[in-house]
Amino acid sequence: MAIKLTAFDSGKSGNTFDINQVMKEIAETAPEGVKVNWEFPGYISIILTNGREIAFGESLESKSGYSWNCYELDGTNDAIGSFDDLKEISAIVAKLWEQTAPLVGEAK
Repeated sequence: MAIKLTAFDSGKSGNTFDINQVMKEIAETAPEGVKVNWEFPGYISIILTNGREIAFGESLESKSGYSWNCYELDGTNDAIGSFDDLKEISAIVAKLWEQTAPLVGEAK
């Protein structure tokens, strides 16, 4: 028997764009050495060069918008952020990189 978590198992979103469309631009604009992948149950995993993970996806607290958090190598969560649906993929990706810039900079 298979269990299907329909709220999390697709790229469909309450936002203007499907999360997979946003992920494509995140991957294209990621700093050198950063890995971008789709992870179950429905978030974009951004692995920095120092091994930290930024988990990015549709906000779970509102009907639209995005949120992210960062996991340290020891599993602790030390940084979070969120923002509204900005209605343009490039603006969404730019806001993600702006908010996570301190973490990305530390990985260099």
